[in-house]
Amino acid sequence: MPASTLSRQERRTQIAKAAKLYGIKGEESLTLHHAYNALARHEVAEAVQMVLPITRSHPGNIHAWIIMGGAALEKREGKTAQAFFGKAAEKAPRNSLVLAGQAKAHVLEAEVEEAVARMAEAFANGSTDAGLANLYAELMAPLGRRLKCVEVLEPVVSKLKQADLSYKLATLLTDADEPGRAARWFETAYSLDPKPEKHRIGQLRALVYTLRFDAAEELAAELLPYVQNRDEVVGLQLILRRVQRRYDDVISLADSHEFTDPSMFAQSRGILANVWQDKGEMKRADDAYVEAINITGEQANVAKGYGVFLYRGGHYAKGAPYYAQRLPQTSRNRIPYENSEAETLLSQPRLHLMGEQGIGDQLALLSLLRLAPLAEGVELNLVSDPRFAAALEGNSFGIKVKPQDDFLATPQQLRPSELVFLGDLSRYLDGRDPAEKHGPYLRPDPARVAKLREKYAARAKGAPVIGMAWNSGSLIGYLRSLPLVEMMAAVPEGAVVVNLQYGDCRAALTAAAKARPDVTFIDDREVDQMADLAAFFAQIAAVDRVITIDNTTAHACGAIGHPDAHVLIPAGSECMWYWGDTGEQDPWYGNLSLHRQQVAGDWASAIATLAGNS
Repeated sequence: MPASTLSRQERRTQIAKAAKLYGIKGEESLTLHHAYNALARHEVAEAVQMVLPITRSHPGNIHAWIIMGGAALEKREGKTAQAFFGKAAEKAPRNSLVLAGQAKAHVLEAEVEEAVARMAEAFANGSTDAGLANLYAELMAPLGRRLKCVEVLEPVVSKLKQADLSYKLATLLTDADEPGRAARWFETAYSLDPKPEKHRIGQLRALVYTLRFDAAEELAAELLPYVQNRDEVVGLQLILRRVQRRYDDVISLADSHEFTDPSMFAQSRGILANVWQDKGEMKRADDAYVEAINITGEQANVAKGYGVFLYRGGHYAKGAPYYAQRLPQTSRNRIPYENSEAETLLSQPRLHLMGEQGIGDQLALLSLLRLAPLAEGVELNLVSDPRFAAALEGNSFGIKVKPQDDFLATPQQLRPSELVFLGDLSRYLDGRDPAEKHGPYLRPDPARVAKLREKYAARAKGAPVIGMAWNSGSLIGYLRSLPLVEMMAAVPEGAVVVNLQYGDCRAALTAAAKARPDVTFIDDREVDQMADLAAFFAQIAAVDRVITIDNTTAHACGAIGHPDAHVLIPAGSECMWYWGDTGEQDPWYGNLSLHRQQVAGDWASAIATLAGNS
């Protein structure tokens, strides 16, 4: 209702509401309200004209300064905006509007670290600014902090219920190699707005990522005739069929489809390379990788795939330059590969090793410190998951852990050359005896180990206590996993089985108990490996034997030097490069027994050799 048509009573009512909202009595409260509206209409001069007198009459009121700061942002005057929002922050340092304004001012001044820190504070203090959420994601992705970005934005996006933001979270998680989590947000975007093509293809991704094969095939067939981005749909079909080990279908589709996007063509060659590895045709796999790289250059995921392929075959010198390309250029701009050169490492009195990939991979990569040329007495810091802090306490390398989020959010006084990606140390594998990096480097807390061992022994009454893990929750982890009930063929009669598997295991444990009533199963709720790695490592040390697939449990067994640990290793492309491509004794830690598939997808021979060791 226009102000000129308001009755005296209606105007008094509006002023009362505005006074309550903005903390100023009388007409000036209504002036603030109109100034906010003017700013929203991009009428900057009018907004400034209205609130400038209020900054003098009520200098302690934050809203006048917020409007002045917003006007400066509209005019792209970063320093001025910082000054105005700084005035508001003196009175309300945790106000979400103030924090958001400060963040945007930092963006204008190209102060990225300060900007993302303020944005995170704004969201933590209740901001639901969709534009700020988009800006935060755009800044965090190039910094390589996708998972932190999702952690901050998930509560905000859940409240906003906007399809585009949900889709953005899904793509961030996909790029961070978290397809299971990405599926939820792809489905959310589709449910909120099923019309855009990208949302329909996102729904297809969700079906593939969650292994709903039949529904995924049906949707892909439905989409192909009319979508513009046919390459992406075909790429998902290739992944889907490869995971199902429908190799002939993968080869036929990859060779028959005319890709228009070079990066999607490269992805198809990478999938073909995986198929050739699974079929044992390594020359054809090599050719597929080289073809992809010749078309697109050293695209990060293809170059990494080729580097890993070469590493698994022991071709470390040839593989290192490709493996070095596994990271996006934005990450390399901050931490160049050259930082891991011998001359540079030897000149550093302090190193910050940047963790990458998952917990298990980092446990494996830490063994490379035995090969890397380091200065005597060098101070070693691992920048990684905060759960490592307690888990690595007392490690033989003397590494201290710095939680990644805290490290990245706080200004650091560092020489650029002291930052090194942990995986870059793999360059020192060439020409070295595998035994040089063998041996444990972690010792779980003896008191915790003794307590858990006593608890399990009381249930076992002399029977062997066997820890077991059987599943990896990722899409590709599906090819490394097998049902617990199948693994039970390797468990001797009357044994006690301790659950070492993360996630909801109730159905698997129930099925296994039904199949093996002679076995006692322990699902120890006092140990939560997702929250407390130190307790999990102690639990592993407390069991007599470990039987596991290739996951974090396997690497923990290697890092602590478990004397009777057995790992089921897939054949083909899903055999992690740490294990090499042949042999029953692991070449990485030296203490694990490897039980390999003879044919990709067939666990029978591996289970048979494992049962023979029982």
